[in-house]
Amino acid sequence: MRNRKAVLVHQEVLDPSGTRIFNLDFSNPIVALMIGVLGRRYDNSDTNNCLIPRAISKIEVVDGSDVLFSMNMEEALALSLYHSGEMPAEMSCGGSYMDSISQVKIPFGRDDSDNEWMLDPKKFVNPQLKITYAFSEEAAQWKADTQKLTVRAIVCENPISEPSGFLMGKRIYSWNKATSGDETIDMPRDYKYRMMIIRVKDSDTPTWAEITKAKISCDTDRFIPLEEYLEDVAHENLSKYGLRNFQGITHGDGQDTAIRGYHPFAWNWGANVECWNSGDIAVIRRPYSFYSEFARDATPTALQAGQRVIHTHLGWNYYGTEVLRFGNLKDPEEFLDPTPFQSVKAILTQAQTDAAASAIVLQQLRPY
Repeated sequence: MRNRKAVLVHQEVLDPSGTRIFNLDFSNPIVALMIGVLGRRYDNSDTNNCLIPRAISKIEVVDGSDVLFSMNMEEALALSLYHSGEMPAEMSCGGSYMDSISQVKIPFGRDDSDNEWMLDPKKFVNPQLKITYAFSEEAAQWKADTQKLTVRAIVCENPISEPSGFLMGKRIYSWNKATSGDETIDMPRDYKYRMMIIRVKDSDTPTWAEITKAKISCDTDRFIPLEEYLEDVAHENLSKYGLRNFQGITHGDGQDTAIRGYHPFAWNWGANVECWNSGDIAVIRRPYSFYSEFARDATPTALQAGQRVIHTHLGWNYYGTEVLRFGNLKDPEEFLDPTPFQSVKAILTQAQTDAAASAIVLQQLRPY
């Protein structure tokens, strides 16, 4: 097989909000889609989270009312990490002089050499990619006319044979979690499960402390294919994927002794801290989920006005997620098949942060 990259759009300047629609009218199967977003902040304020994926509320691949892929960009980034084992390209700058960037790859096969699983536009009537976004262009938010979108497709020009199916990813359920009790979720029973991602957004603690246990029950416990404590799962995933790092820049204002620098980890292991062109020092005051606080010293003394702090965070629970894999991800015979059962339910035990926006993302193998 021979792949090529097709550019659908390159650094198109976005309106403050809207939905960009692209027709996927390729005559050859699509191996993956690559979506890149960049933008600049209005000023150096640390008041609001400056990670650009937060502004992309939905990425969809649809064929009319048939949804083939659907989740927000943060969830798509997490899916990309768990699918490939590599963290997507991403960096944030909390200032108006440098772009924040993020690029996510949406895979339809096991990897770019998979000649069995691909998204074949010929199997559908009118397949389209839809990207929905909203940037607040104002002080402490985003600078006008600096948000740009790039979309590319990896297309297989000479497939060995017709693809037999593709990997379909969807957010299947969302809720505002409680501090205790179980959340019971009716799961789809149409296609095999390859992996399930649990997400808790903007929590106060690691994801495994927010959702302490996950269970899948088929036909009211006649078959229980999964029952795990998420802390154990987190340790297993750390062994498989490794501790991740993320680099960002934040700025002092000469007054605040707890300047925030944002990152995508619910389980924050701290940060390496450097200063840029200031001849001064900075220290991390305290690490939190999704941000840390910085000052000049332990007194604490405020960072100088305009002092640039480069923070390289180490952590896990990327965008507040944890993944549960169903067998060998390359072997569909090991995936969980829900079709023989009358009911499949996920039961999640809740703790910690109240009312945190939570979701389940499912990747399935959909045959043609």
